[in-house]
Amino acid sequence: MRKTCCFIILCFSYFGTVAQSVAVINGNPVSQKEFVWVYKKHRPGNLKPTISDLISFLNIYIDFKLKVLDARETGLDKDSTYLADVNNYQEALLASVPPEARKADYSLVINEYREAVLLFNISQIKIWDRIEDNEDTIEEYYKQHTELYGSHPYDDIKTEVTADYQKKMECDWVTSLRSKYTITIDQDALKKLIR
Repeated sequence: MRKTCCFIILCFSYFGTVAQSVAVINGNPVSQKEFVWVYKKHRPGNLKPTISDLISFLNIYIDFKLKVLDARETGLDKDSTYLADVNNYQEALLASVPPEARKADYSLVINEYREAVLLFNISQIKIWDRIEDNEDTIEEYYKQHTELYGSHPYDDIKTEVTADYQKKMECDWVTSLRSKYTITIDQDALKKLIR
C-alpha cells in the first residue's frame, strides 16, 4: 500500500510539473518559470510578446536544449574538467551573492551555466573541430554552391564559405536531434504567458 501511495504521489508531481511546462523534450519538461526567465533575459523590455514571438523563441531554446541533451548523452556532463569548472563557478557565485538574494533565480543561473558549458563543449566536438580539420570539405562545399558566391575565388571568401558551411553543419545537427527526440510544445501554456 505504501509503495502504491508513493507511486501515485510521484505521478501527480510529475504530471503537475509537465502541466506547468511550455514544452517537453524527450520526457524532460521546460518549466514556464525557466522559459519566462530565459525569455526576459534575452528579450528585455516591456513589450508584450505575441504568441508567434514566444513560439519562435521557444524553438530556438528547444534547439539549445537538444544540443545540451546530446552533450549529456555523449557523457560530457561526467567529464572531470567540466565538473570542476561548474563547481568553481557555483562556489564563486555563492560567495558573491548575499544569503538573502539566494532565492529562486540562483538555481536557474547555475543550470544556465551548466548547460552553456555543455553546449560549448559539444559544439567544439560536433562543429568547430570538424571545420578545423576539413579544409577540403569546405572547398568542396564552395564548389557545390558557387552561385551563392558569384565570381569570387575561394581564397578571397574562404571565411564566408567556412561560416556558411558551419551554419549548414549546425542545421543538419539540429535536424537530426529533432528527429531523434520527442518534442511537445504546449501552446495553451504559451498563450497564458501573454495574457
